Amino acid sequence: MRLNIYYDLKYAPATFDFGSYLVLCNAVRQSMGAESMGVTIVADQFREGSMREKETPKRAMKFRLNHILSKLPFLIPEVDSLNITTAPLTEIKLPSFPGGYPGHPDDLKQMPYQHQFLHPFYGQEGINLRPFKASEQARFFIDNLFGDDVITISLRTSHFQTDRNSNLDEWYKVYQELKRLKFRPVVIPDFDDCMRNKDYKKYDWEVFEPAAFDHDMRLALSERAVNNLVVNHGAINPMVHSDCPYIIFKWLSGTAQSTVEFHKKNFLLDYGEDFKWAGANQHLIWEPDDADIILKALNL
Repeated sequence: MRLNIYYDLKYAPATFDFGSYLVLCNAVRQSMGAESMGVTIVADQFREGSMREKETPKRAMKFRLNHILSKLPFLIPEVDSLNITTAPLTEIKLPSFPGGYPGHPDDLKQMPYQHQFLHPFYGQEGINLRPFKASEQARFFIDNLFGDDVITISLRTSHFQTDRNSNLDEWYKVYQELKRLKFRPVVIPDFDDCMRNKDYKKYDWEVFEPAAFDHDMRLALSERAVNNLVVNHGAINPMVHSDCPYIIFKWLSGTAQSTVEFHKKNFLLDYGEDFKWAGANQHLIWEPDDADIILKALNL
């Protein structure tokens, strides 16, 4: 049996939130005993629910559809088909998720992309909330390029909500210390920065740009690494829902989406806790990305 899932961009964002939605759909698939998932993305219109969405040109939304949303489904092995329609949807294949879709246009709950819809599956036996895996070919490429000494540093240097960005000077200190300790630190730059200011090029460090452009390659490198050091941003969504080791810093940054109250509502987290689905080597650091804090968390 295949579960047919739908993601309608009239009601949901063209962001990495789609990754969390796929995790939810996969949990539903497991709970009902379906062997596979078919994914349909409905893109006849784009949502304008936030100021950022209203200000983003349609060409950029279409690019996000191709660059982000179209790439994530096949990083879950149980996905066996992907359809993207830019025309209005004419047919719903059963069994389908979400139930009741398409419903009333004003009912935003019909597209449950928010993370709190995962809460009922926390700790449920037989439900895997870390389903993302790199493809065999991506692993082949990465294995040809890297050994067993890699620690990745994923940067956030976006022009949007700059308070959430990585402190590059502090990360360069971490990079230098990791080199001294005979590791191979590899920097994954921010995609926006690759296309704009290239601030990451101001530092003398090894950069692997393909991981900023290809989510499969990023995940394969994260799987290969001894550890993955990041700050909270969208591109890490597949890694967070994978078996990759990671430490996420700057989990609090003062923006509306990174407060203690938001994390309690969205993830049922109290201060200092890790994700409810996290493995033993997956941690959140609720402190700034200062070099001393980062190196202490690594405990090398």
